[in-house]
Amino acid sequence: MKKVFMCLLLALTLTTSAAALEVPTDTVVQNLNGSQQLIKTYVLSPDTDPQGLIEEPFEQEGYLYTFADIVKEDNRVSDVLYHRETVTVETGTNDLSKILDQLKPSIDYDDGVYKGALALDHTSIRTEASGYETRSSTVTATKTIGPVDRNDMSYVPATTVKNGVTLKLSGVDWQVTGTDLVGDALSPSSYQAVATYSGKSSYKAATGYVTTADYVGEISRDGVESVTYKVMYLGTEGGKIEVPAEHIGNTLPGCVPYVIGGLGLLLAVLLAVMLVRSRREARAYQDDEPETHEQEDERE
Repeated sequence: MKKVFMCLLLALTLTTSAAALEVPTDTVVQNLNGSQQLIKTYVLSPDTDPQGLIEEPFEQEGYLYTFADIVKEDNRVSDVLYHRETVTVETGTNDLSKILDQLKPSIDYDDGVYKGALALDHTSIRTEASGYETRSSTVTATKTIGPVDRNDMSYVPATTVKNGVTLKLSGVDWQVTGTDLVGDALSPSSYQAVATYSGKSSYKAATGYVTTADYVGEISRDGVESVTYKVMYLGTEGGKIEVPAEHIGNTLPGCVPYVIGGLGLLLAVLLAVMLVRSRREARAYQDDEPETHEQEDERE
């Protein structure tokens, strides 16, 4: 059982290793000054480990190729973009001077690729209420009535209207505006009333404000976008891959009996299925045959 497990583990390892190999973007075979070379080119991300590109000795078209050298070349990228970044701040007022105290003149931008300094665009500042609540206030009004011939409350209205709010009379101050001589004494002959009115007015008030503003400017990037690796192998004509003696008969040959056994078991299962199906078909044929004879007898 342990040997079977080792065989399966070996197969899984070989499969994983093969799947992990990168695919070259170009392969060149050349003979330069008598040197047989095979060069594989890869374009990969900067974080790729180049050691994983090196292959074990392999045969191709009569040559045995072995690793000789690997050359790395960085593919740099550099460009500049115009960028707009929107920021949001909360304030308790919509006073622009106080809002500007919370907005920096410039900010630094860095998204991991592009970097730059952005300046505040004052024309982009927009402020609006973040919410509302109902509040009330006292509204007052003063009204002078007169002159009248007597200090009679019937001359004073009970209500008045100011800014669309109906106010009720809250007080009256009577004043003498004229006198007459009656006998030896002066007597009031005319009056005016100074009436005071008051009432409650409700209105919607902002609970706070939200300001959005844009920062604009140029951002740039300058770095390594990818890396080109050229892996060179030197070829020997007529060379063969030597398999160590200790591997012969111990690795793959040891798995052969289990592979053959598995194939034999699969073949046995297929034969059993075919046998069961043939028996079922024979039974079905036998069940149908008497019925056919009976039908022929009835016709006679």
